[in-house]
Amino acid sequence: MTATDPRYEIKLTCDEAYLPDVRVWLDLHPEAFFEAYPPRQVNSLYFDTLSVESLDDNLIGTGERRKLRFRWYGTDYTSVRGRLELKRKSNYLGWKEYHPLPDTYDLTTTTWEEIVSRMRARAEGPFALWLAQMSRPVLLNGYMREYYESADRQLRVTLDYRQAAYEQLTHLVPNLRLRSPTPSYLVVEVKASPRHHRRVSDLLSSFPIPVVRNSKYVIGVLESLCFL
Repeated sequence: MTATDPRYEIKLTCDEAYLPDVRVWLDLHPEAFFEAYPPRQVNSLYFDTLSVESLDDNLIGTGERRKLRFRWYGTDYTSVRGRLELKRKSNYLGWKEYHPLPDTYDLTTTTWEEIVSRMRARAEGPFALWLAQMSRPVLLNGYMREYYESADRQLRVTLDYRQAAYEQLTHLVPNLRLRSPTPSYLVVEVKASPRHHRRVSDLLSSFPIPVVRNSKYVIGVLESLCFL
């Protein structure tokens, strides 16, 4: 198991139509942002308890929040390989613990029962306990992500768009066809070490969109429930 250091993770949201404007803002910013990695599709399968405690914590704004997910990249759903991640959040500080899984999973032919069983057999340490507690597949989402970093690589900005969400609560096999009617929005996330709080503040103040707490998990689940 590996863990990341706590860092600021502050999200701003706007209509996806503003994506070109946000790119221009980054290009012209004094922090001299550059594209650090090629864009790619990010996919997450979220797990929750039978009483959906993670969703409740996000809805009521609990100071300490956590989400368990399986993350992978790319557009292939027939040979998926990724890692379990426990995402933790304390106000604006976030960090995660992660555990790569060696198996590949075919989400087009396998039941959730079999997939979760195989994951639990491979999970080690705390992840075995967390997956036992939060074993219910709730939501699968995906989006395109662009990666930017400041000239000294201390500030990171990601742009997430082309959001797609698929409710899994009522499905025995992965639902990859019935897409939930999620809004077309752009998520801009600023990430940096707490020691760069002043630079983060200056960066946010230069962006003409108010800071809004955003959770792709919460939005996806709520939109899915409205769709049922």
